[in-house]
Amino acid sequence: MRRVGEEGGRAELRVTIVLGTRPQIIKSAPVFQAFVRAGVECDIINTGQHYDYEMNRGFFKELDLPDPSADLNVGQGTPSEQVSAIVGRLGKEFAARKPDLAVVPGDTNSALAAGVACSKSGVPSAHLEAGCRSGDARMAEEVNRRVLDHASQVLLCPTAGCVGNVRSEKVLAESITNVGDTMYDSLLRFIPSVDRTDAAAAHGLEDGGYAFMTLHRAETADDPGTLKEVLRTVSGLGVPVAFSVHPRTRERMREFGIEPGPAVELLGPLPYVETLSLVKRSRFVVTDSGGLQKEAYWLGKPVLVARESTEWGEIVKTGAAFLVGTSASGIRSGFRKVAGVKKGAFSSSRRIFGSGNASENAARAVMRYLARAAKGTR
Repeated sequence: MRRVGEEGGRAELRVTIVLGTRPQIIKSAPVFQAFVRAGVECDIINTGQHYDYEMNRGFFKELDLPDPSADLNVGQGTPSEQVSAIVGRLGKEFAARKPDLAVVPGDTNSALAAGVACSKSGVPSAHLEAGCRSGDARMAEEVNRRVLDHASQVLLCPTAGCVGNVRSEKVLAESITNVGDTMYDSLLRFIPSVDRTDAAAAHGLEDGGYAFMTLHRAETADDPGTLKEVLRTVSGLGVPVAFSVHPRTRERMREFGIEPGPAVELLGPLPYVETLSLVKRSRFVVTDSGGLQKEAYWLGKPVLVARESTEWGEIVKTGAAFLVGTSASGIRSGFRKVAGVKKGAFSSSRRIFGSGNASENAARAVMRYLARAAKGTR
């Protein structure tokens, strides 16, 4: 490890961020920039778990990230194949680069694999967005995030509730900090661009007169009966629906022969600003995405969460989001509640998720840990 004061009196530290999906890029972009501002040598390794350009490298460009130092090109495959490929290839990258620490965002296959590779390579890891819990171990992401928290030395939690979760589990991390939510940092940075973008008009939609929807989780997309019921029910709510279709979901729709219904307009994966613009101008959001639940809340839009549980229970408690599951009755019941959501439901955003400086907090927490490690006092 490079010691504090070795070169020109500055701390020469090398941090690698490992990511591979669209949400991970959004979480990581402001953190990368915070490290650069702090004078830390930082690079990015891209696993390629999201191999569609608009869901991966297009986001690098839009969020002002440099090209990755390495592309692992894991691409398609089963979860086991993806994790295995990432662990092997990432281990070789760590051996060549010798980072002082790897930042691992989120709860994807890429994140799980990065955590395992760190452990096997002797590279300390900082889990960004640590401590999230849905309580549903059937969800692959729930298992991933629990394993990561217990394998990481630094836990960068987005909320006080997440800190409480890892404390209650007696996680043995050496540093646990509520830094705030770095996705919120990204959103605040791009709000001026979002306000200038009228994505609704570009798609022939009326401001406040449509729903914005995403669906991508295995438990929804991979079950033909579930996927068909959700699409049919949403199409029958009497509201136009702008459906940004994940490549996986589009493939399943073709495989199962499922048509979305006349009220649903199929859109491809969208750039970040365009997505936020469509959310902000919508009437409400339907999603099984964890990240979009938060973005809708921050933009003041009610959310129908097409899941039985969520890691963002704080939002549900405000009354701005409803766990509706994937049944027709649940979705319709949630829809009837949308009109009753008050503006005050969104007023706790900064109290829950921080004030937009989560990335600086995260960088400082990592640097404190590395300084202690350099002195042998961690």
